[in-house]
Amino acid sequence: MRAADVEALVGVPYCEKTCDCADFVVLVQQQLFGRAVRLPGARPRGAAGQAAIGDLSRPYATAAASPMDGDLVLMIEHGQKRAGHAGVFFRLAHEGWVLHSNEKNGCSVLHRVRDLPDFGLRIEGYYRWV
Repeated sequence: MRAADVEALVGVPYCEKTCDCADFVVLVQQQLFGRAVRLPGARPRGAAGQAAIGDLSRPYATAAASPMDGDLVLMIEHGQKRAGHAGVFFRLAHEGWVLHSNEKNGCSVLHRVRDLPDFGLRIEGYYRWV
């Protein structure tokens, strides 16, 4: 994957109702990989949606031991016990990165995997799309 393709999706505005982290993952899959990932239309939003993100993801992806470009990344936010945040993995310049969107940043951002703890996030797992 070219860095310029990934970076073109940095700065997409976050909106809890129309473009939360899960919606953003779907957008990335469509635009960069041509995958038709569809989330349940009546899925919960906000805090309830964050609490359910891991369970909602299971029908769409299976655990991957070694991540590849485009894999789903589920993350646990500081102070939480279960995954409540989603992003997309990329290997850029021989290093792991996660492209994700959240309310705290107000838009999509690209973070090195090794820097995620500095932003209150830890990876729960990587998942390959089915």
